[in-house]
Formats: sequence, C-alpha cells, structure tokens
Amino acid sequence: MLMGLGLLALGVALLCYVVTAREPTPDSNQARALGPNSRPNPPRQAMAGGLRAAAESASLSDDTQVLRVRAAAFEGAQVDPPRAAELVPPASENPPLCAEPSVLVSYEAEAEEEEATSPYARILVTASGDTDRGQRRRANDDSLLVMPEHSLFAVADGMGGYAGGSVASRLAVETMERAFNDSSFPADVQGKAPLPRRGRELASAMMQAHQVVASTARATPEYCKMGTTLVAARFSPNKQRVYVGNVGDSRCYRFRGGRLRQLTTDQTMSTIGLQGPHAGDLLQAIGVTPDLAIDLLIDKPQSGDIYLLCSDGLNKMVSDRLMERVLAEESDLEAAVYGLIESANDGGGRDNITVVLVQVLDRPINDLATIPSPPAKERGWSKLPEQASGDTCGFDDVTVVGALPQDELTMLRVGLAPSKTRS
Repeated sequence: MLMGLGLLALGVALLCYVVTAREPTPDSNQARALGPNSRPNPPRQAMAGGLRAAAESASLSDDTQVLRVRAAAFEGAQVDPPRAAELVPPASENPPLCAEPSVLVSYEAEAEEEEATSPYARILVTASGDTDRGQRRRANDDSLLVMPEHSLFAVADGMGGYAGGSVASRLAVETMERAFNDSSFPADVQGKAPLPRRGRELASAMMQAHQVVASTARATPEYCKMGTTLVAARFSPNKQRVYVGNVGDSRCYRFRGGRLRQLTTDQTMSTIGLQGPHAGDLLQAIGVTPDLAIDLLIDKPQSGDIYLLCSDGLNKMVSDRLMERVLAEESDLEAAVYGLIESANDGGGRDNITVVLVQVLDRPINDLATIPSPPAKERGWSKLPEQASGDTCGFDDVTVVGALPQDELTMLRVGLAPSKTRS
C-alpha cells in the first residue's frame, strides 16, 4: 500500500516537471526573436545592436512582422534612429536630374551616308547678319558671331529682364570665338553614338560657353540668374556638311528650292508634354541647366541653300510664310537680312531681333580639279549686346522663371531654365 502511494507521488512529480519545462519563458521568447544563435538575457545595448543588424538584413516583405515581434520582445530597449542614408532609395530608383547624354545627334536624310573628306572644297559659303533692339526693349541682349575663316556662325539670345542677360550672350559668343581661334576643344562631350570630329568640336565650344556663363553667374551675385540661348552652325566645305548645335529656342532654318524649313527643335517645356501657359518656357539654356544636353543636327548643304540663324524675336513676329517670301524676293543677302528685321519690327518688334544668313555657293567642276580649298580672307566679326543707359529692365521686360509643381518636377526630372515667354 505504502509502495503504491510512493509510486503515484513520483509520477505526479514527473508530470509537473514535464509541464513546467514546456512552458515558454521570456528568455526563450528573446532567443526565438533574435535567432537560433542568440543568447538569452543579453545586455540592453547589445540587444539594440542586434535588432538594427537583423532589421538591415531582413527583406522588405518581412520588415513589419520582424519589427513587431522584436518591439514586443525588447520593449523599453533604446534603439538608435535610422541614419539618413538608410532612408534613401537605391540608386537605380533615384536617377540623376538629367540622365540624357551631353549631345543628342540627328541626321537629315541626305547626310546619313558618311562621305570622305575631299582635298578640295565642294562648296563655298558667304554670310551676312545683323541685330536690332526692336520696338519695345530698352537694350539689346542678343549677340551674333560670324567667322568665315572657320565657317562658323552663331546667335545668342540673353535672358531678357534678368540682370546679366547681355553679359551671358556676350560671354557665349566670345568663348566660342576663342575656342575656334585657339583650336581648343577640351570639354568632355558624349553621345549615345560616336560624334563626328567637327560636330564634337562645335559641341565642345558650346559646352565651354555654358561653363563660362555658369561660373560667372556663380561668382557674381547680380548675375546669378543670367543665361542665354545659343544656336550655331559650322560648315565643312570639303566634306559638304553642316553641323548645327542648339540650346534653347533660337532657331536654324534652311531655305531650299523656294521652301523654308525649320531644322532645329525649340527646347521648351512643350517638348516633354507640358501644356498651358508654361509650355513655351525654356527647358534648357546656356549657363542655367545643371546637366546640359546639346541638340546636334547634321545636314548636307546644296548649292543655293540659305541657312537662317535667328533669335526668337524674329520668328515670334514673322510667320514662316513671310520669311520664305523675303528670302525668295531678295537675292542680296544683306538686303534679305534687313528685310527680315524690318518685317519683325513692322509686326510689333516686341523683342530683340537677330538674323544671320549663310548662303551656299557651288564650285565649278574645273575649280574642284585644279584649285585647292582657298583660305578665307575675311576675318571673323561679332556684334555684342547694346547696353542701355541706366536701368535696362522695364516692367514689360521681366522674364518669369519657369516652374512646375514639385511632384511634376520630380516625375519629369528635368532642369528648368528661365522662361522665354514675353509680353
């Protein structure tokens, strides 16, 4: 009897031991939360470090569950806040402001097939140009460059209404002139496809102009908002090509066979789909855009072609049809230049007007066979901005900086340049 009671008591004791051993303890909860290799009851600081290390290694889908379990297990533990770098999305999800290459190349149909450079000039070019203040502006912020010895021609339109618009256009053309006179093209320009040497040199000179204008704006507080558009054409008579670089909304047209055609595309907000009152604001400008992308067009000039470079003071006042008619009726380049400027002033002359005309001349076959390419006798010249006395910015001259709502700006990821929309 006594032996039976003893065995029963021993069984009850064993049962209680087994039940007690299977109950979870705070130490075992901590061990499961921290992982199989963790030790129970770690110091509070060590627990916080373990939590951060495990959270960093956890996948995104497990974060909520893991942190909820650990918050319960380590209630009261002091955990350092996440570092700012840990909150930044991966680089692939946060592209730079402008991911486009520095030069965007396009070819006209006739220029797609590459031709060898001839030892003789296949074409010759002659040019004329001028600039006018217009009817409403107090000063002329436009500049132009004509360099026959390098077959280089350019028009720059400074940001009207901003202090330094005239400075920006002058710096742009002077920098390009110096680059070609010194044959200095160090700027690193890139594209998705290999760039022809002459086109790369033109883009390099334009990039240098951008750097000079931008650095001057940073160094001089009163010029901090200045910028300029820039369109330039470089002819290669021996290769029978023209390379047209464009930043902003100054334009290059080609007059061929009695028809006028716009070759460049205005770099405005409308090109990225923006509609409404800000569609005409500039998307890019020399000295303003953080990551500049130059449009480079390559064309094959033909005898009789006339290339028209102009600031928007011409095309906003004169229709393409009227420009076409002036070029068709005026056989003299200089007369055609002043005919276009006069037409713009007659149309209202609300902005500065700059026109450069470059005419392509054919060379006789016997000249090609016997005469090498002649060096240009005429030296380059430029017309720089016309400074007005006193305040150069009237109420109607003010140019508003283009802007987008922040969410749209983040979506588009583009650098905005000063608006060219003017009254």
